[in-house]
Amino acid sequence: MSPEWQLKPADLKRYPHFDKYLPLDEAQAIAADPERVASNPFFPFLRYIKSWRPYRPNGKPRKERPIRYASRRDAYIFARYRHLLAEKYETELHRLGIQECPIAYRKIPISGNEGPGKCNINFAKDVFDRIRAMGSCVVVALDISSYFENIDHALLYNLWCRLIGANDLPPDHKSVFRAITEYAVVDRDKVYERLGFMGVKEKNGKRVKGYLRKYNEIPLQLCTPQEFRQKIAGGDPQFPKIIEKNEKPYGIPQGAPISDILANIYLIDFDILMSAYTKDLGGCYFRYSDDILILVPGGASIGLRARDHAMVEITNFGREIKIKESKTSVITFRTNGSDSLSFDLIAGEQGKNGLEYLGFRFDGRRVYLRDSTLSAFYRKMTYSLRHEVRAFVARYPGKDIGFLLAKFKLEDFVGRFGRVEDFDLNSEYQDWTFWTYAHRAAREFGTEGQPIYRQMRGHRDLISKRLRAEFEKALS
Repeated sequence: MSPEWQLKPADLKRYPHFDKYLPLDEAQAIAADPERVASNPFFPFLRYIKSWRPYRPNGKPRKERPIRYASRRDAYIFARYRHLLAEKYETELHRLGIQECPIAYRKIPISGNEGPGKCNINFAKDVFDRIRAMGSCVVVALDISSYFENIDHALLYNLWCRLIGANDLPPDHKSVFRAITEYAVVDRDKVYERLGFMGVKEKNGKRVKGYLRKYNEIPLQLCTPQEFRQKIAGGDPQFPKIIEKNEKPYGIPQGAPISDILANIYLIDFDILMSAYTKDLGGCYFRYSDDILILVPGGASIGLRARDHAMVEITNFGREIKIKESKTSVITFRTNGSDSLSFDLIAGEQGKNGLEYLGFRFDGRRVYLRDSTLSAFYRKMTYSLRHEVRAFVARYPGKDIGFLLAKFKLEDFVGRFGRVEDFDLNSEYQDWTFWTYAHRAAREFGTEGQPIYRQMRGHRDLISKRLRAEFEKALS
């Protein structure tokens, strides 16, 4: 049994939301009290849209992802019930003998290491090592389309009951289940406009929409309960309701503290089936949330059959759950009479340059960072640098670019910037920057990972060039 769930000071949320800020002991007491959880009036999630240009866009539209985050009190409750379910989920995985199959959102120990558990680097290395050991083999990579958005509520409810050994969910669990399935959301910018934190203002002689108060001056509790009822929930006819509720019988909000464990639980029976299927073929099966990987000895025909089998089986796990064909690939590897392998893309669009898995690319001889991984890093870096440069220019009005470049502490920015996103890292890894991550990966992959050093060459020079460009833009 793992220790009872405990909030730590670092777990306290300090972002603006509808509820009041709670001290540690009160937050702990609420989340750990089944009666208070059962009667908890869950607030809507706040939502904003994160958008970015895809790598090599070729005219493709910007990609968008809705980011939804719970109120502080609700987040603590979700976190505690995640802990309760995760403990039972781990026990069930070991009982079923499939503990190696689902690898996301779990602390999986590194053999012979009592420290942090495995991260994406280790998971990718495990797969690439198995390919080398197997020699001539075939890899099937599949991706579930909009996975979190399509999780069937009735199936999830039954699995939740099964995991805790109940015919029906007790009131506190049922309250959490409803909050995460019949969830409500409200657009963050609309909230800020309603409450007077955002609106039209003068900037450089133009009227533009933006914050009317500095972000750090927005209160942690956005409004009183009465203001929430009147201005957000439609209690005052002057302010139409802006809360949206998920009325569909499927979908949970990705990013909520409990959503990741529910996504793992949801496909436990699929994991059982696919694990047995691949073992019968002498291979193995892994699922990283919505990314499925099948590795079996043999050639193209076996891989195509395995792909088709998985695509048929997944249809039994919710009518909205579907494999994304554009991200499905079948790749064969074969020995060349030496230590290296060669590969062929048999089916699909991804994999023309090798197997792409968890941010890495493997061509049978060497391991690289995916181009899209680097692109995402530089995109995020540019956005962060632009924000800091604008604040820096405002802090030193009238100063020229030479003064600003000399004053700006580039090494400090490089040192703190680039916390790794979109990777399932344990808490022990949360202070890693992308620079740390890339160099750790190169070391872990050994001689096969040497290309990663070359990919990161010029990292600081690129940031320095971007810094100058952003200062020039800000001063123009």
